[in-house]
Amino acid sequence: MMEEEQFYEEEIRCGYKVTRKMKQVWAVQLEMLDEVERICRKYGLKYFADSGTLIGAVRHKGYIPWDDDIDLAMLREDYEVFVQVAGKELQSPLVLQTAYTEENYLRGHAQLRNSRTTGCNEEDRKAGYNCGIFIDIFPLDGMPEGRRSARLWAFFVKMLWMLLYIWYRFDYYENATAAGKALNGLGRLLHIPMKKAYSVYEGLCTLYLGRKTTYVCDTVFIRHLEKNTWKREWFSGTVYMPFENRMIPVPVGYDGRLKAEYGDYMKPAKAPTLHGSLVLEPDVAYKDYLSF
Repeated sequence: MMEEEQFYEEEIRCGYKVTRKMKQVWAVQLEMLDEVERICRKYGLKYFADSGTLIGAVRHKGYIPWDDDIDLAMLREDYEVFVQVAGKELQSPLVLQTAYTEENYLRGHAQLRNSRTTGCNEEDRKAGYNCGIFIDIFPLDGMPEGRRSARLWAFFVKMLWMLLYIWYRFDYYENATAAGKALNGLGRLLHIPMKKAYSVYEGLCTLYLGRKTTYVCDTVFIRHLEKNTWKREWFSGTVYMPFENRMIPVPVGYDGRLKAEYGDYMKPAKAPTLHGSLVLEPDVAYKDYLSF
């Protein structure tokens, strides 16, 4: 679905200026969102607006004015099917990135990228993988029953991820500690292929796959477990809400999901982006940007 020219006009939302360039970035992401919708409809998969995108749908009927990306979530069962079929469904310039599809890519979730654009931070640049403008797709994993068991499982997930990052992303650290150097040295000595090590991490995340657990969480942000523990029933169905010039699915229990993490989510509060110094160029292919 192409955006009409008026979509790109600069405007003020909630006292914040949204530039034409940011509208162009949004348009790239919305086009990718259309592809997610198409694929999920074809294969009968559920996906949900999440995080800032969910707040945007509920509160603004579109992007939060200062947001720079789209966040989606899927229950792990649907997520696994999506990452398997996306490769054959997507056409250039769109690609789906996971730890298994691209060398040197280490994230606990999938990203859909447009190769003819640039959405690049310093880590992306150093790693050298596809860093077009993206949307994030997060898996929601089942959790063990009981507070103590859930905390213990979350602790091991968090520790294993930290270990992987030190082993495979240590070269990107600016202030490395002595302990970090020792662990990185151990990783180099063991020389475990990153994809193999990642599969162990993912196996721990999916330990309760197939069980109708009471709660789920986004394992990518498991370090914030209290705010990141949500009732599975909140994701039992979808409700479509306006988002810019589209309708986007939100979890049927969106109110509980948002209150758990944000409290009074209807009160606008400008927060810094989680992406740091992200370069967004809707008219420059990432390969051209990296060659500068």
